[in-house]
Amino acid sequence: MMEVQARVSTDDVLSYELLFGYSGETNERNLFLLAQGNAFPKEEPLYRWDTTLIPDGDYRLVLRVYFSNGEKREAVIDGVKVRNYSPVESPTASDLILSTEPVLETPANTPLPVSFTPTPPRPNPGSIQPTQWTGSVVRGIAVSLLLFIGFGMVLSLRKRKKRR
Repeated sequence: MMEVQARVSTDDVLSYELLFGYSGETNERNLFLLAQGNAFPKEEPLYRWDTTLIPDGDYRLVLRVYFSNGEKREAVIDGVKVRNYSPVESPTASDLILSTEPVLETPANTPLPVSFTPTPPRPNPGSIQPTQWTGSVVRGIAVSLLLFIGFGMVLSLRKRKKRR
């Protein structure tokens, strides 16, 4: 969860929009709306952004403020790093002393075992599972056969009535 804070020093704000897009992307069509409103919150963050809903990557935030005199101002923060599922690139500094022992040299050509732990992707709520579509296909075939048989019976009854 990321808190987005913003303050405006004037009261003539008509509305605002908070948008995000990929870092370095300048096309307006690739901005996505996070929040909009008519007044800035006084004591709370402007928006609480649940970044677990987007893939890890570098993003930019765009805050557009529209004033009652028709003026529009925009603030852009580029290089917002979202790292929910991948390791952070630069570790934070620490005041802890981990060891006072001298560092021993390790042999230069020692191969290190590399192990990968794949993380299964989250299921897409909009996707159709095989059991769903096979059931639909079977029902569709059954309904088509029943309609075909029923239509054939109606035609055969009409032919019999015409012969009499």
